[in-house]
Amino acid sequence: MSKLEQLHTIKRLGVPTPRFVGISYEDFCAGRHHRLTAHLSFPISVRSSFSQEDGVKRSMAGHFLTRLNVKRNELDEAIEAVFLSYPHRHGQYLIAQEMVEVQASGVLFAYRKAVWKMNYFEGMGEQVVGGEVNPLTILLPRFQYKDIFWSGITMPWRPFPKDHPHRAFARPFIKLSAYTQKLLKSQPLESPLGLDIEFTIHNHEVYVLQARPITNEEEAEEVLTSANHKEILPPHPSPLMTAIIDSCSTHLFAYYRKLDPTLPNRDFIQISASMPWINLSALLDTMVEWGLPTALVCESVGAEDPYRVGLRPWQALGKFKVFMAVLKEQLSVIGRTRRWVRDKQRYLLRVIETRRLLWRNNPDIAFNNWMTDMQVVYVELVSLMQALTGAMSGPIKVLARRGRLDHLSVQSESGQFFQAFRDVANGQMEKEVFLKNYGHRGFYESDIGQARFSEYTEVQWAQLMESMQQGGSGKNERKTRRKISWYSRPFVQLMNTREWLRHHAMRYFFLLREEIQTQAESRLGKELDFSGFYPEDLSQVLDGSIDANTLAQIHYPESAGWDMDAFLRNQHDRRLPLSILETLQGQDEVAQSQGIGIYPGKVKGQVWRVSKSDLATLKRPDYESIILVADSLDPGWIPYFLQVQGVLSYVGGILSHASIILRESGIPSVTRIPPQLVLEEGEWIGIDGKTGEITRLPESQEQIPYA
Repeated sequence: MSKLEQLHTIKRLGVPTPRFVGISYEDFCAGRHHRLTAHLSFPISVRSSFSQEDGVKRSMAGHFLTRLNVKRNELDEAIEAVFLSYPHRHGQYLIAQEMVEVQASGVLFAYRKAVWKMNYFEGMGEQVVGGEVNPLTILLPRFQYKDIFWSGITMPWRPFPKDHPHRAFARPFIKLSAYTQKLLKSQPLESPLGLDIEFTIHNHEVYVLQARPITNEEEAEEVLTSANHKEILPPHPSPLMTAIIDSCSTHLFAYYRKLDPTLPNRDFIQISASMPWINLSALLDTMVEWGLPTALVCESVGAEDPYRVGLRPWQALGKFKVFMAVLKEQLSVIGRTRRWVRDKQRYLLRVIETRRLLWRNNPDIAFNNWMTDMQVVYVELVSLMQALTGAMSGPIKVLARRGRLDHLSVQSESGQFFQAFRDVANGQMEKEVFLKNYGHRGFYESDIGQARFSEYTEVQWAQLMESMQQGGSGKNERKTRRKISWYSRPFVQLMNTREWLRHHAMRYFFLLREEIQTQAESRLGKELDFSGFYPEDLSQVLDGSIDANTLAQIHYPESAGWDMDAFLRNQHDRRLPLSILETLQGQDEVAQSQGIGIYPGKVKGQVWRVSKSDLATLKRPDYESIILVADSLDPGWIPYFLQVQGVLSYVGGILSHASIILRESGIPSVTRIPPQLVLEEGEWIGIDGKTGEITRLPESQEQIPYA
């Protein structure tokens, strides 16, 4: 479809565009162009509309000439120049279009299955397209036509901070988003990948200048985030676990598509720099589609909100059936979780036993079956976790604001895990009893490649116990709690069910780890770590394509680690920090030294800065009072919790597994502290677990105002 045909379609759909006329080369040669442009107000733009310019497979953008600010006496020369830029002119057209006084202009890249990224500039859009200036960049949420009406009454989207000069553009941008939705649904505008839309804003109205098909799939971008993978996976997850998580990507987003089949199929997980990242933008687009605040997702995973869309009741009402499906899921989730735990244990014990013969006779088939079981367990676990977290997240946040979370009298499975660690460290529980109940758990237990406590040698176990005993594991005694209130009991039950689910899911991970580890050691030897290879590598060994010696020669470069918290990524793995977004610059920032309080209490101490939980970093420094500072936490950090007076983390939330343990264990703690607050090893600080405040303290003890 040519650019001229696009404009006719845009006009027919009721999308605003400046007045225009198409002029054929034959019209120009016959002098009819003056009559055709008589009704246009000059100056105008003379734009190319070559028949092959905006194809689905090739756009040829920028190949042909465009003239701006053409006055009436310059019309002939401009038309001739544009036609001369064509490879052939007979039967071809160009566009004469009125120019409007421009407040802002730019380009929107509206992919069907990726973020909508917009580059704009205060002034002429051709400057942006031509690369003459650096445009401003924002992510545009997918708004509907009804949002245009309601934005005139109450603004549901506040992308810019107060006093920002572009706050007035918010409503025109909402209109542009709604117009784009309409254009994407139009059959004449063939655009399998999406649309590249040029626009301009005049007098707070947006005008679409063209809508060409996007031809470069590799430039589609998504917002990826490390949370909450950063909490449960090691700094460098094993290649095998990374591959398992990646293979579950589509199935994980299917949880949302089951609730709302109108959602496009998106990848829940994307791999970047050999790391598995959560697709935050897919979740944000789901919230926008459902009319819910995007902050719900961002607060849940501990990521910054690049959309900043609030509650839109008019959109949510249209999703009544979806919310009824969500409610049905949430009301039944406890029963479904208990059935899953019971049934999955029976299934795994049976299938692992029956698969022994298959491992001997057809190891490659056995491995494929093992992979399928691992994927199913992972997907079902995450889906149940999503349902449980969704059911309790809103009410629990209300309880948190009212200061009620620290009054809960019911101890979860995670709290019992903490208490068991304390008892075994103090000699009040036998090692065998602890390992029988919790030996399947360990540091970064969500990674199939990480060792469990029951696998520790005597030397490793002694090192674990010695570290906790030297730390005085009985210092943080559990506080007496007031009786749980009747209105919070259902949500506490959900929270405890989630922790109980996590406990048993780690048991299933351990069963599958034992199975693959046994087979790998018998075929590869104990020297090779099976988790250091990808599934296709192991499959080649098992089907006889390569031998163990060849496998041992395979070495993969170390993954990048959680080097970025959230970023934009395209299909070429180009990564851009979210700081490039205009909407995230100059926002009212959280206090430079304040996070989210997990458990109240004021404590002072020296910083124990730990980046990774393992036996090598477990020995506490020789400080009298210690505050642990970590990038992120998971239940495997319990041996560290037993040695300190307070805990801080950069990533987390009030419902993360580690936060629940800290709260139930009565340890003053703060999570999601500002990334710009860099705390060095040995530095004196004070923390307030109620307000989330962190204070740098002088070394002189006399000046420290903390109890």
